[in-house]
Amino acid sequence: MQAKIHKRLNEALPKIIFFLIVLQPLLDILSFWTDRLSMGNTLTLALRFLVLAGFGLFGFLLSRRKRAYLVLFAVFLILLIGHVCACSLRGYRSPFTDLTNFARVVQMPLFAFCFITCLRQNRRCYRAIEKGLVANFWIITAALLVSYVTGTASATYEESGYGLVGWFSLGNSQCAILGILVPVVLALAYRERNLPLFILSSIAGFGQLYMLGTRLAFLTIFVCAVGLILVWILTRNLSKQYTLVLLAVCALCAATVKISPMYLNQHQYEQAMAGKQVDAETMINSQKDLSPEEHLRGLQFVYHFYNPRMCMRFGTQQLMNAYHNTDVVSEITATRYQKIVFCRMLLQEHPQLSRFFGMELSRMQFHDYIYDVENDFHGVYFLLGLAGLVCMIAFLAYFVFLILKALVTDFRKFFTPEAGTFGIGFCLTLLNAYETSGMLRRPNASFYLSVLLAVIYYLVCLRVYPPRQPEAKELKA
Repeated sequence: MQAKIHKRLNEALPKIIFFLIVLQPLLDILSFWTDRLSMGNTLTLALRFLVLAGFGLFGFLLSRRKRAYLVLFAVFLILLIGHVCACSLRGYRSPFTDLTNFARVVQMPLFAFCFITCLRQNRRCYRAIEKGLVANFWIITAALLVSYVTGTASATYEESGYGLVGWFSLGNSQCAILGILVPVVLALAYRERNLPLFILSSIAGFGQLYMLGTRLAFLTIFVCAVGLILVWILTRNLSKQYTLVLLAVCALCAATVKISPMYLNQHQYEQAMAGKQVDAETMINSQKDLSPEEHLRGLQFVYHFYNPRMCMRFGTQQLMNAYHNTDVVSEITATRYQKIVFCRMLLQEHPQLSRFFGMELSRMQFHDYIYDVENDFHGVYFLLGLAGLVCMIAFLAYFVFLILKALVTDFRKFFTPEAGTFGIGFCLTLLNAYETSGMLRRPNASFYLSVLLAVIYYLVCLRVYPPRQPEAKELKA
């Protein structure tokens, strides 16, 4: 009886994987609308954690290598105990919110373990993953089109109104997700040699990245196109027709860069910074032959004018010291750098244990503004400390090691079109994690990273490759 249940469950694994993948954009859309309708995020948060707990338990029970899961859970427990102790020494403000944030970070490795278990049990799960990623791409595309037609789309940059993110909340996360989906969708259309589908997918994928309006999204267009062409060259699988399509799309994007949302938003920002810089210089040098004390007072006024919250929180002079007394307004007002400086100064107020296990997220809030950093690796360090950052880097580095080892061992065997395609997504994922906070700590994006890591493990460690035929040697005349 138990063997029969196990067999049926094993046969159902591809459908379960497909369902879990397709569920992700639907949860994102639901989250967008519950937020738009001021209903809060309790529902979607509960659903995501239900999926996390359910799939985590499912993977553990299904696996024949439970020791690996136990080691992973032990690492989670050590990090959690250390983090709770560090936060308690400073004084907890919101334990539930903090634990929720902890779960968001550990979701990625746990999901990766579960997907690897499913791939190990049933190799057909790999095709289910491919189908699920393609389905998600078209769900996201359809949602974007409907949101634009109905006038309910959200802008990537709310202040300027530039960029189009549709029914999704975070532009950076969407950029990271599309960086994984677009190469896969194009590669599968290429594998089927379906030129109309390839052209349609190119327009839909690169069009979304173009309209998203972030600099990283614009870069992703060229990384995907050039990356796929290089993969086809290295695998001796190049087609001139498909290559011309990618080059044409790249040329079109490059030719229209000055009317792109990315350029328009950046140009508006630079103009605003130039005006603020002139105002700051006027504040500092309102009179000629200023004494050092008068120049200092003018500089203090600039900091208090352009960065009032942090001046109130830490004191103007301390803030100036943290910025090395710079008078460059673009540095003083840069949101990304502001948040890093805030967290660095905040960490100095915490006990030494916080440097190893992190701080509470609510401590990063001041006057209803959250200074959570806009970079995933910095974010993991400030929230989970040096221990959390080392564990995260080590986990990702393991898959980098698998890739390098496979390529060094037998490049032609392991560097297949599929491996190259997912390799493009992995590189873009790491770039997104380094440049933004939209990957490692966002459950909607980190889910795709889990899938990506599981696929890497499958292609290197689990997939059975057909024996390669020896190359025919040329006969001497």
